[in-house]
Amino acid sequence: MDRGGGAGVGLGRRDGGGLGHGLVTRDDHTVILEHGKPLIFGKNRDKGIRLNGTTPEIVPLGGDIKEDDLLFHDERAPEPTLAYLLSRMHHPEFPEPLGVFRAVQRPTYEALANQQIATARSQHGEGSLETLFDDGETWVVN
Repeated sequence: MDRGGGAGVGLGRRDGGGLGHGLVTRDDHTVILEHGKPLIFGKNRDKGIRLNGTTPEIVPLGGDIKEDDLLFHDERAPEPTLAYLLSRMHHPEFPEPLGVFRAVQRPTYEALANQQIATARSQHGEGSLETLFDDGETWVVN
């Protein structure tokens, strides 16, 4: 099956198993996630996703519904709620989201561990194994 090379290129199959449906296009079944932009999709970019309370819904653009009414993607949100919501959207109920779901800047485990070690050394000194072995309760096993 030829998937084409760009957005909007036909997937090369007919939807509905010969029931008269048109050619399925990537743009009709995917939404590209772009930070700070509304979730718009469709071959003619005429559909969007908005929240109805906490539930996403597909809406046609135009008429009463404007781009500002849609859900805007925020990949840098400090908490993961939007990324989780997007991860639960699947075809055929929703378009498949493509792109960066979440990109947060946080220290790595290594950086945090090194910082913790440096803090302990500055507060308690370098330390030694001999001091560690002689400190606290000890016993002899016969």
